[in-house]
Amino acid sequence: MPRNFLSGKKVLVTGGLGFIGSSVAQKAVLHGAEVTIYDACINPYGWNFANIKEVRDSVTVVKADVRDFEKLKQNIMDKDVVFDCAAQVSHTISMTNPFLDLDINCKGPLNLLEACRRFNSTARIIFASSRGVIGHPKKSPVDELHPTDPLDIQGINKLAAEKYYSLYSRVYGLKTCSLRIANAYGPRAQVRTGDYAIVNWVIKKTLCNEEIAVFGDGTQTRDYIYIEDVVDAMILACSSKAAFGDVFMLGSGTETRFIDVIEMIVNLVGKGSITRKPWPPDRKSIEIGNFVSSISKIRNRLGWSPKVSIQDGLRMTIDFYKARLKEYMYSNGH
Repeated sequence: MPRNFLSGKKVLVTGGLGFIGSSVAQKAVLHGAEVTIYDACINPYGWNFANIKEVRDSVTVVKADVRDFEKLKQNIMDKDVVFDCAAQVSHTISMTNPFLDLDINCKGPLNLLEACRRFNSTARIIFASSRGVIGHPKKSPVDELHPTDPLDIQGINKLAAEKYYSLYSRVYGLKTCSLRIANAYGPRAQVRTGDYAIVNWVIKKTLCNEEIAVFGDGTQTRDYIYIEDVVDAMILACSSKAAFGDVFMLGSGTETRFIDVIEMIVNLVGKGSITRKPWPPDRKSIEIGNFVSSISKIRNRLGWSPKVSIQDGLRMTIDFYKARLKEYMYSNGH
């Protein structure tokens, strides 16, 4: 990765107080960028001022919503790079409040793209999409040519946003790229609910010596990717012309059973207990089955590959929350 690519660049991170957005902002500051964080601070999502406390004096924070076109336009006009990480991220909430998901996950990206088209057509724009656009895998590993048939509203709207990104690149020449992020985990994710960032939530439960409920037998597999690997891929994508106008699967490329991850966490922490429960109907209906990403395209096209194993990633994540758990359980870091 060209470490100096972001040096001196003006960078906007939407959803920049959340898990992925704040991690991008932290790395962009480290690379010498002038960073603006744009976040609506909507509960119950993962925004947290604790996420940026190491760089608080080095960034500009704008409390605003991506659904507010005028505010977004004002903050996008002079930027060199935009990382679009703002989202409604819960699969279950998307099913109980579909119009909220539609509003945030479709109108938000479309606002951003339209603002860039009209006021900043040279910006490089990276979209944090989701493996949820796939649905039930029909083959494994899942590559970019796999059929898309999302199982929930969030996945459908993420897919629609991807299509907006591709369209604006093809028709208007915007420098866009979408990354279908698998199950990301690591420092700075919320731990107050199990609706998303499930690994981090399990770590919190374990640190508090609580019972961890595993639905079914827990043998469903996922592709768990450490947040630093996600951030490196996003920065590499914005620096590479080979990424523009395209979509990439982004995972570790390694398939891991959920129950094995839970047991690793319990063993590393030395606390917590596991109990098995039947699948709740609302969860069972959107369960995707086994999943692992093919990372051949991003490796071959951009030269990216993951660096952090699940064992090392879990250790680093546990160490982070051992030191800072209170900042993530009870407040949003004010």
